Amino acid sequence: MVARKLKIGLLGCGTVGGGLVELVGKNSSLIRQRAGVELSITKILVRDPLKDRPGVERALLTTHPEKVLDNGCDMVVELVGGIEPARTFIQHSLARGKHVVTANKALLALDGFSLMKAAELQKVRLGFEASVCGGIPIIRALRNGLVGNQIQRLTGILNGTCNYILTRMTEDRVEFDAALAEAQAKGFAEADPTLDIDGHDAAQKLKILAELAFHSRVAADAVQTEGIRHITADDIQVARELGYVIKHIATAEVADDSIALEVHPVLLPATDQLASVRDENNAVLVRGDAVGEMLFSGKGAGSLPSASAVLSDIVDIACHKGGFSASFGGAVRTAVPDHSARHYLRFPVSDPSAIGPITNILERNGVGIVRAAAVWAKNASAQNQVRVLTQACCRSAVENSLRDIAASGLEKGKGIALRVAE
Repeated sequence: MVARKLKIGLLGCGTVGGGLVELVGKNSSLIRQRAGVELSITKILVRDPLKDRPGVERALLTTHPEKVLDNGCDMVVELVGGIEPARTFIQHSLARGKHVVTANKALLALDGFSLMKAAELQKVRLGFEASVCGGIPIIRALRNGLVGNQIQRLTGILNGTCNYILTRMTEDRVEFDAALAEAQAKGFAEADPTLDIDGHDAAQKLKILAELAFHSRVAADAVQTEGIRHITADDIQVARELGYVIKHIATAEVADDSIALEVHPVLLPATDQLASVRDENNAVLVRGDAVGEMLFSGKGAGSLPSASAVLSDIVDIACHKGGFSASFGGAVRTAVPDHSARHYLRFPVSDPSAIGPITNILERNGVGIVRAAAVWAKNASAQNQVRVLTQACCRSAVENSLRDIAASGLEKGKGIALRVAE
């Protein structure tokens, strides 16, 4: 069989781009044998052509985007990240009839619809498997494998940094700052980890998955988002004593004629499928009307897992089997969920006797209490606390209580309110 030749223009040669160059070089014969495609990289856009990049031919490097985009390539792979100039690069490539593969979750979450529409109009393909969950083929599953299903719910651990931090806090019994420092030292967290630990990275990924699953446009601000920076080792310990594990969970669920989207820390039963997902791994639990529940899990980030996802899009598009060109339907109505559930609440207080007024406020707002405890600080650097496990109640009742407690002046610092999953 004569292999089809495909020339690739690569924008960016960082962690994922370098991994892609490595995989293309290492597995070229395997790709030719399995898919009948011979891949070659024509030019690579970089910021610093003098930087040492093992395994990358220096002659391929350029600092001029036009030498990549207009160098006779058949496909452009965008791995520079960010909104601009990545969006301009992709628009330029699509307008000239080139297929595009990208791992740019921020851009897709912001402007994915218009890029897919542009690909559709030009009759080319836009692949983005690596934009969510690294090497896990969740986008391909939603796009192709589960096309005959009405997706009812997506639940997942979408951010490896948060999951690594919570794993270390759970298993090593360390505080948040120590776990974050370890994640940064190992390259799982950026020097500025805000996007990850405040939940925005997971929210971007959830928006992309929800639009695919429900074939509708989702507003950029539709995801209710909460991070993990206020979770303490004490919270982890309390959860353990109750038989739970704290995980940072993203959920998109059909609710009547709308979709509810949330990203927040949750107390999961220790027996839950997602409770055992450790360290930087990701997982997505999909419920469809035909298949029931399916779990996709694996490495959510890193050079080779993400590069593997990019390469799978390249090969699928080359074989006319993959990519994504069909645009979404209309915008879908989103709703803020008001589920009835138990909640774990923690309030830092000056005096543990605040337990009385706090529980009174909760009960006045219709929040029943299973147990409440006043906890004295163990040392001068710690705070006195009131901890409460509520009966099942609506989130709105909890939020009303939190506002009243904050207005009362009883709370001395940032508390926490976590839903308990059953």
